[in-house]
Amino acid sequence: MLRRFQVPQYVDVEDKVAFRLTFKQLGWFALGGVVLFLLWVVFEKWVFWTFFPFILALAAAFAFWRPAGLSLFAFLTYGLRHFVKPKYLVWDKGFEGDDEMNRAVKIPEDSEKQSQLVQEKRKRAQLSRSADLAELLDEKGKL
Repeated sequence: MLRRFQVPQYVDVEDKVAFRLTFKQLGWFALGGVVLFLLWVVFEKWVFWTFFPFILALAAAFAFWRPAGLSLFAFLTYGLRHFVKPKYLVWDKGFEGDDEMNRAVKIPEDSEKQSQLVQEKRKRAQLSRSADLAELLDEKGKL
């Protein structure tokens, strides 16, 4: 006889630790509380009351806000990495682009021979693509 087991459905949901908050959320609020405590002890009280709403909002944003499905900390980390990491751009010399780009390039009228060569090259490329597609479709039909 087969035994039945219940499979958990929400495995990607974090466990609630206290006050219906997860451990990470409690950590962000604890960090905000430590910063507020240091402001209270080190600086005058008007400095504390000036920065209190901003630090509380920042702690709440790090705890609850999830832009693009990521935590705010991960989102900011990826953004910083994007701007700091070197970019690698690859240029393909053989790429001709689509026809609109090719039409935008004007060839001087005195070089009709060059214009004819370019048109022949485009026709050959188009025929080559069509032949490749036809061959691919024929091969798939044989399977």
